[in-house]
Amino acid sequence: MLNHRAFYRVVPLMSLALVAVAVATSLGCNHGQKQVAKKPPVPGQAAGRPSELLVTRPTVTTLAATFDKLPAPPTKRKPLNALVLSGGGQYAAFNAGLLLGWTSSGQRPSFDAVTGVSSGALVGLYAFLGPKYDGRLQYFFTTLQDKDIFQYRPLRELLSHGAIANPDRMKKLLETEINECMMMDIQDAHNEGRRLFVATMNLKTRRPCIWDIGAIACSGRPDAAELVRKVSMAAAAIPGLLPSVSFEYDVDGQRFTEEHVDGGASTQTFLRLGPGAEKPNNNEPLWLNGSNLYAMAAGKLDPPLLKDDPGFVRRLTSTISAALYALYRSELMGLYAFSSASGMKFHMLAIPDDAEVPPNSTTFDPKAMKKLFAIGYDMSKESIPWRLTPPDGELGEENPTRDATDLVPISPKKK
Repeated sequence: MLNHRAFYRVVPLMSLALVAVAVATSLGCNHGQKQVAKKPPVPGQAAGRPSELLVTRPTVTTLAATFDKLPAPPTKRKPLNALVLSGGGQYAAFNAGLLLGWTSSGQRPSFDAVTGVSSGALVGLYAFLGPKYDGRLQYFFTTLQDKDIFQYRPLRELLSHGAIANPDRMKKLLETEINECMMMDIQDAHNEGRRLFVATMNLKTRRPCIWDIGAIACSGRPDAAELVRKVSMAAAAIPGLLPSVSFEYDVDGQRFTEEHVDGGASTQTFLRLGPGAEKPNNNEPLWLNGSNLYAMAAGKLDPPLLKDDPGFVRRLTSTISAALYALYRSELMGLYAFSSASGMKFHMLAIPDDAEVPPNSTTFDPKAMKKLFAIGYDMSKESIPWRLTPPDGELGEENPTRDATDLVPISPKKK
């Protein structure tokens, strides 16, 4: 797994998420005074009618009462643009390049919903905030190094935190990057109705936990920025490599603690939409017609061929890697099915099969990341060659069935 090129593996898969947040620079804030929005009317509340109409216009009143009881016509929904990002360590430089090339093309939309897992959580943060943050995205996905993220201390960290590396450097980077200015930008986007969701994994339940980053930023909590940074840390906390992140909460006066890590082992990609995307109660089909779902993979769709005879460790890690590849392809099929049912148009893109990628996604090599970034940028700077079908959905992509006619029989060994 650690030596695989793919992004679907326990360690590789989750690593860069944590680091991406890493670079410390200010972005400048231009936030004017907010206008106070008028309180909208309560949905379904009918306007009052003058009581004299009951006497002077009984027929009109009766018709109005009749129409009030009829089901409301379908609400015309605004088309949405949703972006879903997988993990992939330093391979996420490919997605960073895609986003900047998309900006350069002049066709990149403003995303109504963004979801991210592992390194995708960090790419998603900047994609959600828009082209204003493209420079930050390019900077750390083309210049980041291991020493900027964590420090290996196997003996000390294993004894104290059950990990082999210390994440203090990343904590400092996050404190600088997710600053007051960025928090204000997140609040603005959330108040516009746009949503950013990040996945982590609860260590005890081993299930994904979805965090609404904008809701946290707008919560009014004095520690809102710190909580956003903790979630970002947890999204990148590769089990074994980095320590888990603790979250305390109260239930009926009792205090509990949850431990969260990188969510890549429980989910590779997911879709969560914001307000206005709910399925109508009348089961109206294609209720999101005109909307778009964009799935970006920080890696290839299929595991690479093992060129040598794998030993014990390689057999173990490659099996885990294969399971994560399968999980991602399965979740893409689920996204495709949801798109078909809701009316969204499905788009997906992965690193091309013939592209050279570094063998380890958890080693952050600026030279390798610049190449991946350039591949993504070149693919999107004019017109992105989106795939409109899920994995194994094209002719010839299905797994072949063998009938053993091509197998050579082996003579039994003599005792």
